[in-house]
Amino acid sequence: MQIMALLNARDESALSALTEKYGGACRNIAAQILGSEEDAEEILNDALLRMWNAIPPEQPDDLFAYLCTAVRRLAYQRIEKQQTQKRGGGQRTVSLDDAAAMQLPDAETPETLLDLCLTVDAVNRFLRTLTPQSRAIFVQRYGSGLSVREIAAMYRLTQSKVLVTLMRTRNRLRTWLKEEDLL
Repeated sequence: MQIMALLNARDESALSALTEKYGGACRNIAAQILGSEEDAEEILNDALLRMWNAIPPEQPDDLFAYLCTAVRRLAYQRIEKQQTQKRGGGQRTVSLDDAAAMQLPDAETPETLLDLCLTVDAVNRFLRTLTPQSRAIFVQRYGSGLSVREIAAMYRLTQSKVLVTLMRTRNRLRTWLKEEDLL
């Protein structure tokens, strides 16, 4: 329990002692999860920082278990973040109004205004064919620009359910617009 006493005394040598005693095992855990030695080293450093900030007031009975738990959580969070970025999690959503504005040519001619009116009418008719939940999710995402996480929390759904609903609705809309000869 010497390391715990050093941590409670806010002695930085506790971090060196933790790394020496448990660093290898923790790096292995992170490397197995992440598949990268460099990422594993970063995760270990982040876990040590978390431990430094948590003790005191936390007083874990088993420092090794406490540190391993932090390493595992941080590694899985890193994977989740990477997967979210691959799915476009960091990209800004374009609202329907913005998308329509980008499609308009500079000069408003009667033909372009007619095309816009026909498209808006087709989208409105399409929205009326959706279930109330699908319509609400679609409008919240593309009309209001809410994130998938916010929509999931709002309707008490999983993020996966929201993503699947959005994908299916977009596919149906694409088919609808093709049938209307607007795509």
